[in-house]
Amino acid sequence: MKGLGQRRPAVVAIRRAGSAVARAQASWIAGIDPWRGLGYRAAALGRWLAGMAGQGSVWTAAPSGAAPSAIVVATDGFLLGGFIALLAVKPDASGHGLGGALVAHVEARTFAKRRWLFVSCDANNAGALRFYRRLGFRRVGRMPDLVAAGRTELLLRKGAGSTMGAAR
Repeated sequence: MKGLGQRRPAVVAIRRAGSAVARAQASWIAGIDPWRGLGYRAAALGRWLAGMAGQGSVWTAAPSGAAPSAIVVATDGFLLGGFIALLAVKPDASGHGLGGALVAHVEARTFAKRRWLFVSCDANNAGALRFYRRLGFRRVGRMPDLVAAGRTELLLRKGAGSTMGAAR
């Protein structure tokens, strides 16, 4: 990789995260929105990430040879599909293709045996909604007050074989 000025790294390394690696990501995740605005604490988030890693549900992405700069937690068996419970990219790594690479990894694993892939997103997170729309996710539901009072989560879904869509 030539540096952070380059939009996409030449090689993205995706690795299943062990508990220690997953837990270590909590400090930077808790410091960025939407998690910061929701009051997430690094210690509690770290415990959850470590537990999910113990179940084999956490992957990280990094430019080849670098420390992890993005993380995804994905579970199986949610409404005939998989569910992305968390996707986070360090702000200085945003726009380098790491989030898209992680979603593509989860899609390949999910669509090998399931019909749908779901994710929820804060209705006010315009950047995340654009990202998921570009990847072919469509809005299928609204969940007011799910995560916090006064905030609405949108449930988005992508079907096996989908390439483009609109998150309304």
